[in-house]
Amino acid sequence: MGQRSRATNALDWLALALVIVAAAIALTGGVSVRLGGSRLTARSPDRAALAALAVVALRVAIDRGTRPLASAPPLFRRIRDRLYSPLQDPVAVVEPRASWRSRAVAAVGFCAFAAVLLFPQLQRMDSVPDLGDPLFSIWRFGWVYHKLGGDPRPLFSPNVFHPHPLTLTYSDSMLLPALTTAPLLAVGLHPVPAYNVAMVLSFIASAFAMYLLAERLTGSRAAAFVAGLLFGFYPYRFEHYSHFELQMTYCMPLALLALHRFVTKARARDAVAFGLLATAQLYCSMYYAVFFTVYVTALFAFLYLLTRPSLRPMLGPAAVAGALALLLALPLVRTYSSAHLGDREVSTVTYYSATTADYLRAHPRSATWGERTLPGRMPERALFPGAMILLLAAVALVPPLGVTRAAYAGALLVAFEMSRGFNSVVYPYLYEWLPFIRGLRVPARASILVGLTLALLAGFGVRRLLGGRSAWLQRAALAALVVAIAVDLRPALRLEPVWREPPPIYGLVSGARDVVLAEFPFGGNPTRFTPNVPFMYFSLWHWAQMINGYSGHSPPGQVDFEVALKSFPDASAVDLLRARGATHVTINCALYRGGCDQLLEAVDALPAFRVVASGKWQGAPVRLYELVR
Repeated sequence: MGQRSRATNALDWLALALVIVAAAIALTGGVSVRLGGSRLTARSPDRAALAALAVVALRVAIDRGTRPLASAPPLFRRIRDRLYSPLQDPVAVVEPRASWRSRAVAAVGFCAFAAVLLFPQLQRMDSVPDLGDPLFSIWRFGWVYHKLGGDPRPLFSPNVFHPHPLTLTYSDSMLLPALTTAPLLAVGLHPVPAYNVAMVLSFIASAFAMYLLAERLTGSRAAAFVAGLLFGFYPYRFEHYSHFELQMTYCMPLALLALHRFVTKARARDAVAFGLLATAQLYCSMYYAVFFTVYVTALFAFLYLLTRPSLRPMLGPAAVAGALALLLALPLVRTYSSAHLGDREVSTVTYYSATTADYLRAHPRSATWGERTLPGRMPERALFPGAMILLLAAVALVPPLGVTRAAYAGALLVAFEMSRGFNSVVYPYLYEWLPFIRGLRVPARASILVGLTLALLAGFGVRRLLGGRSAWLQRAALAALVVAIAVDLRPALRLEPVWREPPPIYGLVSGARDVVLAEFPFGGNPTRFTPNVPFMYFSLWHWAQMINGYSGHSPPGQVDFEVALKSFPDASAVDLLRARGATHVTINCALYRGGCDQLLEAVDALPAFRVVASGKWQGAPVRLYELVR
């Protein structure tokens, strides 16, 4: 026993030394030491940090029952206890009947807050932020709904990028959000308002999910409500207001809630709930599922190190839950693997890797901070989280920290480092070792987990600020916090109206299985819409096969194909269309910048084209031609 105690003590000090070395290298940019005739240089903290993790893992394997640095001098132990006190974060038990009433009140509060912050959207449910990714998302959930209606084509081989298969895998298929949106379409709601209803509800659902997590961990309903507001309306959401699937974050707080219950009681139902919710996140947003897997692994490790629960009761339920999650995830994983999409290039991933300064840059959609933070915004890297969440989280992180706050402080660092991608220490190793990491283009999207953690810590900050106050003072302080958060997070939403109906030429091709459309303008450089996306939106009314398409990936040779079609209607372009299987061509003059009348005259003069439908749309000619063979 004495030898084991000495080994534990030595490993504790070695781990501490390695952490100090890693921190020193990170802060100073590296060290260089000459020993005898040799020079030892360390420019990156990664080796020291990884060595520290290995030492901690060995230490836990040897002795899980002894507190870290238990044999340290008394002064050192007093400093340690001042910084960390395990009993600081007790989990309060909320009376069930009262908790349901308070949760209903919280849900109404989140709806009211959404009505205030998203009022411009609620006024214009027929409009979206831009005519690009929102229309692409509408097409995606429209396709899933159409497939539910009995379309014989495979789910992952929809009507775009003909004749290539598995084209739904070129981006996130967001199957679960599509299924939850299907009832809105089934009752006859137009696809654009249906999209916006689901978008607004995602804010409220994420806020309520965080409320449930924070309510359990803080024991304070006021703290939970503030945490819900800060996560449900986190500024990152408005940066990605055009990305439907990136709003679907409600599964992650619920999964964390199940994880905490499992760590506390080792019940199988909590392990299964965690596995189901983590898998549901995969079917909501694959990006978040990958980042969340790394995040929750780190969080569990921190909780395990700090609480040292018995592993044996956990192993069986964890194995069952893991097997169930893998079984449910396997169809999606196999489908995407069979698509052979390839790895994202290091240069692209580096471009979309956040820097520390990016967290001091707000997106233009922030009405309060858009022009008041650091300049130099980069796409998808305007990550300023807002002032209130930072202030309240800072209050929570004032020592001494309890188990929960210490674990989430570590998880916050992990999320922050993931968002920094190739600017961080660990991400390059993840990119090298894990194939599913290599498929992700934007590490900065992991900043949603930074927001999740900050929001939860902010809840602890509210609990600390309100603790011991009178009831009326707590209510007044909560009201003041809600107003301050609303001002802090207020968005500036600029919306584009979406065409309510498609051009009147698609009636002849609706439901036709032998029709393949090539729609013009094919690509190009439009001013108000993303190339090819309007045609995908129009296909909601006909679902004919089409050569056009838009997604996060493209079929092999698609760029060269689009460049070659710039010569349309030359014979070479017509031959390319025939080679792709095109049977019909549409020309929509409302989507051209100019020169469409001359194009129509040229096409009408060619024997290869026969007009089968024509009309006006948005005040300009639109025609459907049969490509004569």
